[in-house]
Amino acid sequence: MQEKIILLITFLLVSYLYVPLNKRQSRYYWKSRHDDHIPLIPVFVLPYIAFFPFIGVTILFLWQSVYIDQLLATLILAKVIAMSFWYFVPNGVSRPVIPLATWAHKLLTFIYRHDEDTNAFPSEHVYISAICAYFLSLGFPALGLWIWGIALLIVTSTVFTKQHYVVDIAGGIFVALPIIILTRMSGLFS
Repeated sequence: MQEKIILLITFLLVSYLYVPLNKRQSRYYWKSRHDDHIPLIPVFVLPYIAFFPFIGVTILFLWQSVYIDQLLATLILAKVIAMSFWYFVPNGVSRPVIPLATWAHKLLTFIYRHDEDTNAFPSEHVYISAICAYFLSLGFPALGLWIWGIALLIVTSTVFTKQHYVVDIAGGIFVALPIIILTRMSGLFS
């Protein structure tokens, strides 16, 4: 019991490091020609912000499971790797100016105002959604298709809200997969 509390506190403390990193100026913008063909679809702001409850629900639903320590350790390791990259290679996304036409436009504008254009590669939405979906689907295999569907919706929302470039998604996957494998194979948290 005490180990998972320590891991949860560590995860929350490491998560807080996003705040100072988000205030830094981006030096690199890795927009590709593919990004120009992806439309801004403001309603995707809903799955984009669903990312936050997805993390909480994952931790809550797996709290009493054998997977909680592995989940939290994987999340911590992934965050440390991503944040180290953001620190040494500050990168971001040039976001469009959007009209305040609908509630979705207004909500997206609010996010743009409060979340700087930094910390794009690797996408935190991608690597955390993948890690959460992986462990949730282990804990609830009958719901695996739904769980991965929600994670995929969150991932795609990052480009439809213009919060990330396509390369940022690849970076998020590149962070998530090896860390999941490493954490599962290490046996430290089983």
